Amino acid sequence: MNVGRGWMNRDEYINSCARYLGRLGHEIRALNAAGRFDINSVTEDFLIPILREMFECPELQNQNEIQQNFPSVDLGCRKSKISFQVTTDASSDKVVKTLTKFQEHGLEQVFERVYVLTITEKQASYTAKSLGAAISALPIKFDPATDILDINDIVSRLKGLVTPRLERIEAYLASEFTRRDQHLQFRAQLDKFLEFSQSKIDVEKRSKKYIPNIFVETHKIKEEVRLFTHPLFFFRKVQDALKRVRYSDLNFLLTLGKEPEISLEINSEAVSAAPATFAELWPWLIEVDSAIEKELGKIGPLSWNYEEYGGKYAPTKGDATSWSIVRFRIESIATGLTWLLQDARSLIRLMRNKIFLITSMAGQGKTNFVCDLVDRQFRAFELPCIFIPARELNSYQPRQRLLGFISNNRYAPSFSSIHQYLGFFNEVAGEFGKPFLVVIDGINEVNALDEFNDELKDFCSAVCQYDLIKVVITCRSEFFDEKYSSLLDEPFSDQVHRVMDLRAKMTDASKRRLLRSYLDHFQVTGRLSGAAKAFLQNDLLLLRIFSESHEGQDVGYLSDIYKGDLFEEFLRRKIEVFPERLKAKAFPTLIKIVSSMLEADDFSTISVRNFSDDEKDVVLRLVADDVILRQEITPAGLSSLGELVISFTYDELRDFVIAYSFIQDAGSAETMNRSLSNLSGRPVFEGVYRYTYLLARKLGMKAAIEACEGSDDFVNHYALNVHLVPPNVQNLQDVERLNAILAETAFPDRVRRAAAFLIRRANLAELLNINILIEHLNGLDTADHNDFVRILFTDRNDFALGNWQGRLNQFVEQVCDASADEVSEDRSPEWWAFFLHVSSSAGWFEKESAAGLFAKYASHATLNTALRLVEPTKATPVRALIAEIQSPRGK
Repeated sequence: MNVGRGWMNRDEYINSCARYLGRLGHEIRALNAAGRFDINSVTEDFLIPILREMFECPELQNQNEIQQNFPSVDLGCRKSKISFQVTTDASSDKVVKTLTKFQEHGLEQVFERVYVLTITEKQASYTAKSLGAAISALPIKFDPATDILDINDIVSRLKGLVTPRLERIEAYLASEFTRRDQHLQFRAQLDKFLEFSQSKIDVEKRSKKYIPNIFVETHKIKEEVRLFTHPLFFFRKVQDALKRVRYSDLNFLLTLGKEPEISLEINSEAVSAAPATFAELWPWLIEVDSAIEKELGKIGPLSWNYEEYGGKYAPTKGDATSWSIVRFRIESIATGLTWLLQDARSLIRLMRNKIFLITSMAGQGKTNFVCDLVDRQFRAFELPCIFIPARELNSYQPRQRLLGFISNNRYAPSFSSIHQYLGFFNEVAGEFGKPFLVVIDGINEVNALDEFNDELKDFCSAVCQYDLIKVVITCRSEFFDEKYSSLLDEPFSDQVHRVMDLRAKMTDASKRRLLRSYLDHFQVTGRLSGAAKAFLQNDLLLLRIFSESHEGQDVGYLSDIYKGDLFEEFLRRKIEVFPERLKAKAFPTLIKIVSSMLEADDFSTISVRNFSDDEKDVVLRLVADDVILRQEITPAGLSSLGELVISFTYDELRDFVIAYSFIQDAGSAETMNRSLSNLSGRPVFEGVYRYTYLLARKLGMKAAIEACEGSDDFVNHYALNVHLVPPNVQNLQDVERLNAILAETAFPDRVRRAAAFLIRRANLAELLNINILIEHLNGLDTADHNDFVRILFTDRNDFALGNWQGRLNQFVEQVCDASADEVSEDRSPEWWAFFLHVSSSAGWFEKESAAGLFAKYASHATLNTALRLVEPTKATPVRALIAEIQSPRGK
């Protein structure tokens, strides 16, 4: 049995060391021949333990650790006063250069001996005159025969060592080359190791947590993550920012103000540098950041934000009059310059950061974002990456979850600590010349949050000790704030870049692209009204529910989104894919959840501790999807250990399920009234009332309909929710109700909501359509007509009585401008009839523009139909506008 390496004899130690050192020399020569000279600096550190034993210099260390770019020698021991220059260049010129610099820098004050150690092969002899001169000038003794060494000399010196030293050198070499062999084996299988992450991405695709081609992040966030994950490729963005920094305009004004000019001292070579490796990039970033800080110290006091830079600039030479003339303009330019410089510093900070943290509410696209990052950007740039869905960490031992996940890859090297893996990945990154990325998605899905918080802290702290490893982490914001916020109190907190909203300031164009991407992916065809599009674009969860509910369908023309029908179809589709044993239990489980919420009077969270195993299985499946249910933070305390606390991801879906539970139990109007009245004053009441009424209408539940319509505030609820009544259940009573709401001008908010709803309803096949509004307008006399139009264009927050007129004039002017070249086919004759009605109350210029537009397109079928629709009008201004359009002058 091998219990160590002490069983070897002295000759075996020497032979083993010779083989390892011979292999070292061979690999170095091969790599140098291939242009890989970065191995040389690695070899310096590799040789330290060997040289310590061989030359009895116990404090030997890399001199660059003491002073960056230490001159002449690479390794030194101040105790034994021995130093080494490690090189692949064994020429006399290199030795001369080493000795000359040694003498120039007075290193004889520190070291009494210098060796030149070539890690290739030295010359046969060193007789150059220049070398002799350098040796003569050297204050310490130097003999080329004994002080210029190569690998062969090292092997020869082994024979003179005592056995314990030989044993320690051999053990060190064996350990390092074993690790090296593992590394080589790993590199040979690296693609297979990384494919493990791709397999996890494929799982996210199948579950539709990740939908390719759908982008929920803004351009700004995408740029940030590119800089963070691949700084060596994108560092030029810093240079681009600095190239825009010019002091010429500022100095011109300073001269006018009789103040001294300011010179830009950022090194032009630094701005145009091209770091090719991380060894060059990191010091370059530090150098540029330091230079920017100095510039801010000069420019900052001149800016409006002078307090951040030590105080306001005080004129030193100019007179008060000259300075007062140029001061404001100088401060304006200086403020712009500080912004430019600060932007450049932010880019540098982002490139140097180690942790990219994304926190936002459920359903905002975090998983889609990071999966797309791994699947597309990292693959395109060939960035090595590990993707860890955090929910899978629950399968591994506490405090060892991340280590367990990484080592579970069959192609991973066999290590026992996270530091060994990180060191390994750091070496791989160095060889690739690209960072190694670790992506951990959804840390809120780890069951033992408090315990994992400590493990995550340790992991992030470890990552920050390696130059070439970076981490991307996602978490639901409420979980982060409750359980993980202490991460930002750790020493590595300055290495964290946090994004709190992937969709912050998303442009309208981005929202349109997002909608189109979802519809294309789920193969949803048809036409959506502008209102329906806006509704979906501004609610990512609803967009997901809509797309999944109509997957593979042609929806025809949708003027509105009917949420009740949408929720029902979505739940049906989700339950259909459950195993047979759970299908019949799925919806009853949801009913049980809302019943528990009603009983506890808590509509935010509920524990499923007392649910059956099958019911818990249903819950876990829905939680995994994260659209219907989501996991919530478990209360602190021993009693809640292992407890699963959940909530509805979408509040309106919760209200829909509560309403369904009411409908199921509605034996009489009295029972329904009691159920609804118990919720009165609760935040959920409005939503539950809405869906109870809609479901009752759809299912023909007379008792429930009677209870809802008997409510004191029914008309207001109806005005709020009439747009959700599906066409197939609309009736003449709905028409009467809408006419009554339009006539009740004492309630202007209701009037505006009803009118806005009808304007969108261009489908005349539906009972509730825009003709109701047109007929109402046609039936108003002049005074009521003007009052009605005023209500439509008044905002409830208006302080000035005439604001509505300006709003109306702007509306008419925009329509006329947009239609100057052609009349949009997207607008119906009824819409143009509405336009005529409101144009009659506009200002003189805008009214003339409307008349001119109709006269210009006198032969247009849509506009002619619109004119016929308004002919029955009673209002004099409308009749006058029609007459002007039809008059010879108008034509």
